[in-house]
Amino acid sequence: MEPVVTQRLIIRRLAETDLLDFIACRTHPDVLPCMLEEPPITEEIAQRFLAHQAVLEIGDERGSITFAIHHIDDAKMIGEVNIHLLPKQQSHGEIGWLLHPDYQGRGYATEAAQVLLTYGFAHRKLHRITSMCDTRNTASIRLMERLGMRREGHLKQSNFMQGAWQDEYIYALLSDEWLLRQTV
Repeated sequence: MEPVVTQRLIIRRLAETDLLDFIACRTHPDVLPCMLEEPPITEEIAQRFLAHQAVLEIGDERGSITFAIHHIDDAKMIGEVNIHLLPKQQSHGEIGWLLHPDYQGRGYATEAAQVLLTYGFAHRKLHRITSMCDTRNTASIRLMERLGMRREGHLKQSNFMQGAWQDEYIYALLSDEWLLRQTV
């Protein structure tokens, strides 16, 4: 995906120059409870991840790619959005996001997630995009609903994270539903 410029953001490939902002997002005390990594990400692991993501290409097979949410006015990475694609014949992707707490509550995650929906439906020609979150993550629940996604399930104790089993909600949006929202 080429960089996409929205009103306030640039959604672009991760770069090695994002290292400090990337680590600041992933290790912030308010974000750590939502992260799968235990212990928190190290600088070495972050450098390898950024270098890999900067050149990663996804073809028709399964793959995941993470993009930087770059704040135009502040000229820095403030979070990330990612898409996990299943093999092309399944025509399904899963999206997710992470935003530094200093930038939450201002619609940035919505702007960035809308870019990924467009990428998935308009460019990758996906039939279905899903997203999942901890049932206690009310901000992500509201975001998925703002995006037009519908709750399809409540997964009991489906994710072992930070030493405990977590319940998750799964939300989904179909390409025809997304198209209808584009014409409104």
